[in-house]
Amino acid sequence: MKRPAALALTLFLLLSCMACAGAESSSADAPPQTDAVLTGKIVSLGEGTVLLAGTDGAELYTLSSGLPVYDDSGVADAGALRAGQMVGIGFGGDVMESYPAQLENPAYIRVTAQEDNLVGFYLSILRELWTRDEALNPAGDEVLAFDLSALENLTESEKGALIYLAGCEFGVQGIAGTFDSLSAEGYIDAENLYFKNGLFVSFTLSDLTEDSFDFSVSKWRGGLAAYGFNGSACCADRPTGEWNYTLGAEWIS
Repeated sequence: MKRPAALALTLFLLLSCMACAGAESSSADAPPQTDAVLTGKIVSLGEGTVLLAGTDGAELYTLSSGLPVYDDSGVADAGALRAGQMVGIGFGGDVMESYPAQLENPAYIRVTAQEDNLVGFYLSILRELWTRDEALNPAGDEVLAFDLSALENLTESEKGALIYLAGCEFGVQGIAGTFDSLSAEGYIDAENLYFKNGLFVSFTLSDLTEDSFDFSVSKWRGGLAAYGFNGSACCADRPTGEWNYTLGAEWIS
């Protein structure tokens, strides 16, 4: 009479152990609990660092790429991180006031989706522009000013990331502004049409769709010191999922 009861108890304990093991396995494959989670898009991967464009405004964040990485399948390798990925960052809740900002006690990176890397795409165009008529380029304590207001396919934080990355790569201070605002701030001499201490870069877009658009881009120091590529002949598309561009007619003054 005691044997069925003993078997039932053994079966109960076995099932309990299996449930505990399953729970431990599940928790091991899930990110740890944190006080806060910040969402954003990876815009650049450096040596051991990640630059993140936040979805909460125009903020940029930097953090270590050596944090534990998770995706839909559970624990992932740090090599799985790619520019353009949407991620959630678990952290302590406080944000340190630096530029880019830093998160208190970041604990993990959770990849949630893969989107376009348009920041890297526009940076490649800027590299091409930089190599043309290099005598115009700023140096030393000069500034590189950008009017990115026409770039409808970038968020405000992505625009900030593009300016920051360009400034770092070209070794100058990157700032944002329109021709009028830069004139009002004293950077541009509007009367004599001259940028006294730097270079003004601007984009325009046309015929914008999900998979293609035309663009123009120029750099300007003054009325007789400028270089650019015309919009109707400059095309961007993504036939294979990655954005590519063709530069058309160029002009110089």
